[in-house]
Formats: sequence, structure tokens, C-alpha cells
Amino acid sequence: MEVLRRWLILLSMVLMIMQRGEGQLLENFYANSCPNLESIVRQEVSTKFTQTFVTIPATLRLFFHDCFVEGCDASVLISSSSGDAEKDAKDNLSLAGDGFDTVIKAKQAVETQCPGVVSCADILALAAREVVVLAGGPAWEVELGRRDGLISQASRVTGNLPEPEFNLDQLNTLFARNNLTQLDMIALSGAHTLGFSHCDRFSSRIYSSPIDPTLDSSYAQQLMDACPQNVDPSIAINMDPETPRTFDNVYYQNLIGGKGLFSSDQVLNTDPDSEPTVSDFATNPGNFNAAFITAMRKLGRVGVKTGNEVFMMMQKGKGQLSETFYRASCPKVESIVRKVVTEKINQTFVTIPATLRLFFHDCFVEGCDASVLISSPNGDAEKDAPDNLSLAGDGFDTVIKAKTEVEKSCPRVVSCADILTIATRDVIELAGGPSFKVELGRRDGLISKASSVTGNLPDPNFNLTQLNTMFAKNNLTQTDMIALSGAHTVGFSHCSRFANRLYSFSPSSPVDPDLDPTYAQQLMQACPQNVDPRIAINMDPATPQTFDNMYFQNLVTKKGLFTSDEVLFTNKASQATVIDFANNPGDFSGAFVTAIRKLGRVGVKTGNAGQIRVDCTAFNS
Repeated sequence: MEVLRRWLILLSMVLMIMQRGEGQLLENFYANSCPNLESIVRQEVSTKFTQTFVTIPATLRLFFHDCFVEGCDASVLISSSSGDAEKDAKDNLSLAGDGFDTVIKAKQAVETQCPGVVSCADILALAAREVVVLAGGPAWEVELGRRDGLISQASRVTGNLPEPEFNLDQLNTLFARNNLTQLDMIALSGAHTLGFSHCDRFSSRIYSSPIDPTLDSSYAQQLMDACPQNVDPSIAINMDPETPRTFDNVYYQNLIGGKGLFSSDQVLNTDPDSEPTVSDFATNPGNFNAAFITAMRKLGRVGVKTGNEVFMMMQKGKGQLSETFYRASCPKVESIVRKVVTEKINQTFVTIPATLRLFFHDCFVEGCDASVLISSPNGDAEKDAPDNLSLAGDGFDTVIKAKTEVEKSCPRVVSCADILTIATRDVIELAGGPSFKVELGRRDGLISKASSVTGNLPDPNFNLTQLNTMFAKNNLTQTDMIALSGAHTVGFSHCSRFANRLYSFSPSSPVDPDLDPTYAQQLMQACPQNVDPRIAINMDPATPQTFDNMYFQNLVTKKGLFTSDEVLFTNKASQATVIDFANNPGDFSGAFVTAIRKLGRVGVKTGNAGQIRVDCTAFNS
């Protein structure tokens, strides 16, 4: 009966979603309906690439221009006999035909195997990934399930694409309208490593008086030679003068050398707000690749149309996280949890860091499945592991009380894992941090062992490589790791976790030289040697009860509590991101939201896996 009841609930949700035309992008959307889709597209793109290299920049630029107007819906592909479709707009006339041809040929090949199934929008998204890989760039999983748009008007293009003369504020404003941060914008600009441009797009920089002083003089002369005044308007040149056929980080090295083709390229290095990220990407190709993947996946979600194809996964008993998962079965779940969390915070502020830390510790062991909440009479559950003994009881109490209230309205429907996830979002927001939509649909795990914890949580003495390795195991990038570390702005720690930095750092220096001396003295006063092990102090000495970017400002001034905090600033590979987050709270908030949503997908159980616990502290009998 329980299985039938859940099936009927899920069916009603599906029908509601279909009626509204809503849905969810999935990496395996076509697993049943067109299982060979990606290999078909890859073959067609590869064939086209062997005919002309222009396939690569043309397809990549086509994807960007499509997504920034009506969303990623292939509306840029529409041809109009009246010449008034998107592709006919002035800003789109320079889109190379090879990009269109790539998608059209791939669509034809897909139709022979899967007629009427795969959208042009999804084929364009896949082709964009393929051209990046073919040019030597990173690979990533493409989310699918877009439907093709029904509107394509040239008039809709004006004001929705960046101009080559844009300054940083104009770029950030335009990208922010599409839920993309400054970091995303800088990473996506790196696609210019493969781009080309017609001379009239930058001629003002070389033929005004004086020549744009931010241009390297030798490069300016090369541009004049290639683009003399009154040149044929069809002439185009590479945007990357060094490695124009390779997807790499040389674009950023060019910016540092004064070789950005557009003003909107060069400003990324000349503006102090974005220069640290340019320097980071120029030096660390891995950081660029990771940020580019994150930005491309976010770009691919802009304005998508989805829905009407959701039964296939149900047939296999699989599930997928969705922001609207409980819309039919428990529509008030978020408001119920918010009320409990608010009441708990009114009793004690510790609710905030305790709940946030509990979520992190849960997700990094068995996945986000509430296994950390299980109590064992034998003392061998996750919560009993040495690394979890310091988890404050207020975090557990928050989830347990929220579950009790949810059960009154929606018995046996909402998992403890989802309640913990919602509560985590709520404590962040109630501490002054960003709000965000929570993906739901997790089921509670069936395993909770103390032995599973060892080696799966970061140690306070970790260096950057160790941190990156651990986070990468959970599909989290260095940028995600740095952003999530920002949660320490509302954290606290027992003295024993950092005492070695004060009293026994090295034979030559008992105090860690990377600690500000005044801050080190404050820590010694709060945590004298042999202090009561229950004593804990704030990890952010400046604004410990506010979720803000002060944590990163603290790192810049050597006030990171753990070695694993301060190393984010002292290591050159991560320093630029710390400086960016310290100076730009919007960049931090955007990166944090991206990272916490990704964290919430780690190791989830959905569909028929796991269970919906009645009591969060015990497996169902």
C-alpha cells in the first residue's frame, strides 16, 4: 500500500507539472527515449570540425547568443521569410553559418534514430560542449530536457548581448540578469580564446587619437596591419593571437600582456575588481576550467522551456531532485520548517552554525541522506565518530522538531534529508545570507556507521591540495570549496582544533607566522593551554553572527582560525578567489549558492532507494 500511495502522489505531481509545462533539466533525460543521442551529436560535430575549424567558435558563440535572448531555446536558429527573426538582428548577422550548419546536420542525424524526441535546443547545448572538448578544453555532463521556443524576433535581441566597449559594471549588470556572477562572466569570456571578430568591432581602439593606451603597442600595430582603415567588412581576425585553435587559459595571459581584442576583454584586467580573477585564471588553468564548466552549466539553464517528458524515469523507479517535489504531496513543508527554524534561532543563535555544519557533515560521508541523525545504542553510528562528537545538539534538535511538525501535516511523505536541507537554507538566510531555491526529493539512507566517517571530512590542518582532493571526490571544484568555507563566517570551534597554531607550530616558531600577532594573542587569552575542552570560540572574530563575506576579509588580514582557512589566502592558486570574495560580496553569495546546491546533490538517494523515516534518529522498523 505504501508503494501504491507514493506512486499516486508522484503521478499527481507529474500531471500538475505537465499541465503547467514545467519540468527539470536532467543529465540522463534521454536515457530511454534516445540513448545514443550524445554519440550521434559528437560524431556529427567531429565530422563538421574536420571540414572547417570555424565550427568550434561558431557553435560556441551561437549557444551564447541563443541563451542570452529568449533563453536556451534554439530561437536563434529560426529563419524568417520576412527577415525579422533573431538571427536577422544586427548583433547576430556576424554569427558564422558553420554554427547553424553544425546543429542542423546533428538534428537530421538524431531524427533518423529518434524522430520527434530531441529538441534543437538540447542539440545545440551538446554541440557547444563537444566543440570545447575538440579544441582541448574540459568535458562536462550536459543537463538536458529543454524544449524549443515559440518566439524568434529580431527586436528582442537589442540590449541583451554584451557590446565590445562594455565596462565591468555593464558586463556584470547584463550577466546578472541571467543569474550569472562576475566570476561566471570572466570564465565565459575565456571562450574568446577560440573566437574571431570582424575589424569594425574594435577599430575604434586603434584608429582613435590616441590609440587605446591599454593596448600593447606591438599588438596594436599587428591589428592595424590586419585591419587597415576601410578594410573589407568581411575580414575577421583571431581574438587570441597566441593559441587561436586551442581552448586554454592563454586568453587571460593575453589580457595581462595588453592583448585583449575588445575593450570589454581588456577591462577584466585593468579593473581592480576583476583583475585578481584574471591573474588566477592566467596562472591556474585548472581553476579556469572548473569555473568555465560551472558557468556553462548555469548558462545552459537560462530561460529554458521544459516539461511534458517525465514518465520514463518513473517506469524504472528512478527519481530526480526538483524544487517543486512536494508541491502536491506536502505544499506547506517549507513554511513549516521555516517556522520551526525561526523559533529555534530565537532560543539560541547556535542553531545557525550547528545546522549548517550538520548538513555538511551529513553530505560528505554517505551523501545527503540524514544518516548523521541516526542514534545507535551501541555508539557506532555516524554521529558517534570522533570527527562528529563536536556537532552541536541544537542542529540535531532543529531537524527533529521540524520533522515532528511536518509529520502532523504530511505523515510519511517528507524525508529527514530534505528537512535538513531546507533548514540549512533557512539558517543561512536568517543570518543575513542569500536566499535560494532548494532542490528536494531525497530519501533517507539505510546506513549509518562511525567507521564511514574517517577520511571523509576535512581536517583543520589540511593544505590546498588536500582540500581540493577531498572536495573533488564530491564533484565540487576549488571555487565551490572556497565558497563553502565562507560558512565559517558563522562557525565556531573548540580550542583543541587549532591549539597547535598557538603553542606548537614548529620548533623555531611556536606560533604560526601566518597568524596576525594581535589575533594570535586574542586566541591565547580565549584558549589558554589545558583549557576546558568544551570551550569554543567564534571562527569569525569580526561579525560572528552575520552571514557575510567578512570571513574572506579576515583571511586577507591573517585572521583565519584554521590552517585550512588561512591557506586559501596564502596559497597563490586560491588567493585571487579569496580577494574577489573579500571585495565583492555578490560574487561570494553567487558562488556560495551554486556550491551549496551542488553539495545538496552529493550521494542522494531518490526514487525507490532508501526510505522516508518516521523518526529521524532511527531507521524504520
